[in-house]
Amino acid sequence: MLEDVFLPVSIQGLHNHPIDWHTKSSFPDAGQAKLLVFGVTDKPEILTDFPVCRVLRDLVWNVSNGTKIAHLGVFVDNDKGSGLAKLIDFLHKRYSQARLLIYGLRGNETGLTSLVLNFKQLTFFVPELGKDYFRLIPEIISSLKFDHIVLAGVQQYLTGHDYQKLASYPRIDLWYLRDLDNEQIEVVERHAGLIWVDYRVLARSVTGSEILPHPAGMDVKQWAALFYYAGISLANRLTVISHVGLDNIIHVDSEVMAVGIWHFFEGMKNKIKDYPLLSIQNLEKTEVYVHDYRTFLYHNAQTGRWWIEVPDSERGTKLHPLSSRVAMDVIEGRNADLLLKFW
Repeated sequence: MLEDVFLPVSIQGLHNHPIDWHTKSSFPDAGQAKLLVFGVTDKPEILTDFPVCRVLRDLVWNVSNGTKIAHLGVFVDNDKGSGLAKLIDFLHKRYSQARLLIYGLRGNETGLTSLVLNFKQLTFFVPELGKDYFRLIPEIISSLKFDHIVLAGVQQYLTGHDYQKLASYPRIDLWYLRDLDNEQIEVVERHAGLIWVDYRVLARSVTGSEILPHPAGMDVKQWAALFYYAGISLANRLTVISHVGLDNIIHVDSEVMAVGIWHFFEGMKNKIKDYPLLSIQNLEKTEVYVHDYRTFLYHNAQTGRWWIEVPDSERGTKLHPLSSRVAMDVIEGRNADLLLKFW
């Protein structure tokens, strides 16, 4: 039984709550939920009151439009992600219409590598690209199964030279911390099936945590935008918050994670059908030149989103998401150098 896989949430005040909770007396109707949320821990004996859940309980949730959320409880991961990967695969197959949002990973879940390889487009929000984190990147690259990887929020002064070479790989984009305004956050998430958020991408002042590597990082507005646009994304199936253990989490970190989950749910409620679910014929097409290279911009007037047609070795060309600011620069012949990373 699925309820036996998760530890129930043992806090008061969950009766008749907008979120459908896994408690000692009941398990949520996962088949009716559009969003399935659960925590992960490798130290279940320390968890007693699930502090993130207490904050989630106290937030104001609007589920009136039929978009339902189920909190499945907490999964005990004692094999560095192998069992978790099987669980995620099972949930995707059994509840194919639901999105998954997982929090509490420690970042060393090597068993998740096979799961990551199932996604064609991936976005990772990470502060740095050290050996302890991205052992799976070489495996992804060597597999040649992915279409595109974005590494966003990278703090260049923390990044080793070997990983900076990733920027020259044709299907990998590096977006540094300085690049990430809210519109660019939406762009890098738009086509990603997997969105992986390293909690350390936040500025230390936002969280109060001592685990973060540097005082610099994303602020709380960027954090909220990150999850809101992840929720809006039509492509996203799995969102993960890693590098934060639930056994010793402080209150402010519980609040920050809960705010992210809340904004993800708000994004889900506000998503609009767009490309690629919407035919390319519904987009406005504009001819442009980038360093004498003739190509096309595509624009959805209803959502305000832009794409640019770029070369692709397998399909000839493909549409790459673009911010409106960069699209205007291209149309007016300014700052086209930024687009060269897509070629």
